[in-house]
Amino acid sequence: MVQEAGQTTAGREPVDFFVSYSPADERWASWIAWTLEQAGYRTVIQAWDFVPGTNFIDFMDRGVTESAAVIAVLSRNYERSTYGRLEWQAAYRASPEAPDRRLITVRVDDVPVEGLLATITWIDLSSTETEQEARRLLLARAEQACNGRARPEHRPRFPGEAPAPPLPGDPPVQRGASPAAPRPPGRRRPRTRRREVTARDAGSGKTLLGEGPRCLV
Repeated sequence: MVQEAGQTTAGREPVDFFVSYSPADERWASWIAWTLEQAGYRTVIQAWDFVPGTNFIDFMDRGVTESAAVIAVLSRNYERSTYGRLEWQAAYRASPEAPDRRLITVRVDDVPVEGLLATITWIDLSSTETEQEARRLLLARAEQACNGRARPEHRPRFPGEAPAPPLPGDPPVQRGASPAAPRPPGRRRPRTRRREVTARDAGSGKTLLGEGPRCLV
C-alpha cells in the first residue's frame, strides 16, 4: 500500500520535518533540527536517528514519506549528493501543485538556487549576521509550510493612505508608475523564481515559541 505524506506506521511518533543534507553539512543540519525541536516540532535527521543496523534506503524512504515536509540543506556539497537529489525530488513529486508545503529549501553557502528548486520559496542562512536572525527566518518558513500561507505579523498599510514623504537622496518616482526596487547586479532571475524569505517576513517569531503550531497533530 502506498503511504501518503505525513502518515506514519503504527507505533511511530508523527514527524514534522525530515532534514535532508550532505554529511559535509552535518553541523548546519544539526542546528536546524535542534532549533525546530526547541520550537516544538518533531524532526528526523540522519545524525541522530540513523542507528547501527538501520537500512539506509529504508530510512531515507520513511523519512521522506512519513514527514509532513522535507528540509533540503542546500550547499555545493548537497548539489553533488545523489541521495540528497533523490530526497528533495521525492518531496517535490509528492506535492507538485504546492511544493512549498512539502519542500523547504535552506541555503547555507553561495550555491546557486536554480532549476525546480528556484520555483520554491527559500531562505538564505549563509548571509545572516546573527543566530537570532537565522532562527527567525527558519521558524517563519516552517510555519508557512505547516499553515500553507504566509500571513504577515503586522496589519498591512491602508492602500488609500498618502505615501510617506521621500527621504533625501531617494530617486524621483514618475506619476502613474510604481517605484521599482533596485535590481542587484548580475544575471537576471527567471520569472518563475520564488522570492527569498527575509527577516521582515519572519516578524518577531513570538507565535512560534512554547505552544507553537505543529504540522501534524
